[in-house]
Amino acid sequence: MKLNWGLSWFSVAILLVWMVLAFSCVSSQQPQKVELDPVSEQFLDNVSFIILPVEEKIFREMPPEDRGEFIRDFWARRDPDPSTPGNEYRQTYYTRLAIADRAFKVGKPGRKTDRGRIYILFGPPTNVITKSMGDVPYEQRGFVKANPLESGTITERATEIWIYDNYPEYFAGPLRLVFVDYYGTGDYRLETKLEITPFSMVAPEWDPPNLAKYQWVGEIAQDEKTAADLSIFDYNATAVTSLLGEGLVAQVKVDIPFARLDFRQEGENYTYDLLLSVEIRDGQKNIITHQAEEIGNSLSLELLKSNISNQVNIHREWTLDLPPQSFYIYISVTDKVRGKRLRKLLKVTS
Repeated sequence: MKLNWGLSWFSVAILLVWMVLAFSCVSSQQPQKVELDPVSEQFLDNVSFIILPVEEKIFREMPPEDRGEFIRDFWARRDPDPSTPGNEYRQTYYTRLAIADRAFKVGKPGRKTDRGRIYILFGPPTNVITKSMGDVPYEQRGFVKANPLESGTITERATEIWIYDNYPEYFAGPLRLVFVDYYGTGDYRLETKLEITPFSMVAPEWDPPNLAKYQWVGEIAQDEKTAADLSIFDYNATAVTSLLGEGLVAQVKVDIPFARLDFRQEGENYTYDLLLSVEIRDGQKNIITHQAEEIGNSLSLELLKSNISNQVNIHREWTLDLPPQSFYIYISVTDKVRGKRLRKLLKVTS
């Protein structure tokens, strides 16, 4: 049988097979990030109230063997007084976490409730006003318009008002937070409109010299938020694998924002100094391929400011031959001025 353009069904079948093979030669696969182990998942759950988005991104992308160092650095950045043997911030945080889990547990850990979350971030309130559900006929409850902030008023539902009067520099007068138990389950919901950010753990008695100083509740200037966020070294790394003929290759790309780097001042210029490397490892983490490159330059202050304000990146690419079995791609960038190395890990399965 012939098709109307003169090709037999057999010829069409051969053509389709050829097209599939040709397409497979240029098909690509996106490597997967390595899943977190239970201990790492628990760490993220514990610090979910205070971890910065960039910190969580770094933690999820790094090799498992580097996470212990990350956790040490995470708490060190928040240590209000590194000269003391303990970390007061960490101790206070975990104490509040444990109290919240016990005191506000209602079918779920207390940290997952609004009262628990506020307790963790603000600490114990100066005063608590508790109001039981008023003696109002059921059919009239939908019409009660009592103000829960007024002493002695009847409330439609059980209500708690938490009062904080020890943060005058962040709020105009005492802070009042209203919680309402809508369903009589003991799970009080926060009614007061309040922005909760990763900068929100309040410790007014501290005057910390590092990142902890940005972790206040209240009106925080955007440049301060940016300063806290950008004090963390990070970069973006991607890898795409492709079939070329009978071989497999990976195109690895690294983009390092100028805003994330540290610079060494040399006269009127500012110098950055980086060591980049990429490794291909087999399923047993043995190194198969390794490439490294040093990058550095000296910039005027005007050019440096321009690169940062225009979100300019330092971009590098590598194309590497890959083994046929499952393997890992390790990407490493060392900021030699900062003295800090950050590795990221991608896994590819055949």
